[in-house]
Amino acid sequence: MKKPSILLVLAAVFSLISCGNAKKEVPKISIFCDHIEEIVKQEGLSFAQAATLLKEHGYTGADIRVFQNPDEIKTLDSLGFEHACAITEINYAREDQSELEDQTLAFMDSRGFDRLLLVAGFIPQSGFSQEEMEAARERIAAFVSRVAAKGYSIMVEDYDNRRSFTYNADRIDSLFVVSKDLGLVFDTGNFIYAGDDTMTQFQRFSNKIGHVHLKDRTAPDNMTCVPAGEGCVPVKEIVKELKDSGYQGWYTIEQYGSRNMLQDSYTAYNNVYSVLTAE
Repeated sequence: MKKPSILLVLAAVFSLISCGNAKKEVPKISIFCDHIEEIVKQEGLSFAQAATLLKEHGYTGADIRVFQNPDEIKTLDSLGFEHACAITEINYAREDQSELEDQTLAFMDSRGFDRLLLVAGFIPQSGFSQEEMEAARERIAAFVSRVAAKGYSIMVEDYDNRRSFTYNADRIDSLFVVSKDLGLVFDTGNFIYAGDDTMTQFQRFSNKIGHVHLKDRTAPDNMTCVPAGEGCVPVKEIVKELKDSGYQGWYTIEQYGSRNMLQDSYTAYNNVYSVLTAE
């Protein structure tokens, strides 16, 4: 048998050493910029101090509103927070939204975001005819096409308000029918608000999920938010399924209403991190 050359032996040894020293990929866990603002209020810190505490704990990204304080965005950039997702609120119950659409696209271009959550507004309390509903959906679809044409991902989320255009699974589906480019930000805690089973809708929309909000609730009859993994929503199960499916996107912690935002952010991060890094 021919002996392997010394170069081949050295290459094999180097390969083994490289594999042994390879760093594990850092989990893509992000947080709402709004939550950092809440920590500032509750803890009496500067925005930079609050953001630094979260960065040191392991958060690497932030979800940021299009009209967020520019100085806060600059601070997050300077600390190395990645752009997890931009958020814009445009009420398509109204007809002409070109100004807000243009401002949103300008933000995406100038700030370097490539993912956008569209909060598409609310059905008027006075009601909406079928024709008006269809017209609103077409306006949404037209904006989706504009965003997609620039190479950005645009998504809606299951939104916990009965008048939302995306309140439940059926309303979301009606938007997907008119817009093939539209994706979903899967909010783990909002389908339960609408009376839809979370896991059923997770399976139903799995091929549309481009971003994830990890929200947990106290109980089916108590919609108070608790840290992800501490309530009645199968957050850990969903995270595990996403991980096993090869999902490469962000997991954003969401817990509006927290009275101890800093500690709850630590707890939620730890719960999600443990699932994402489990062998």
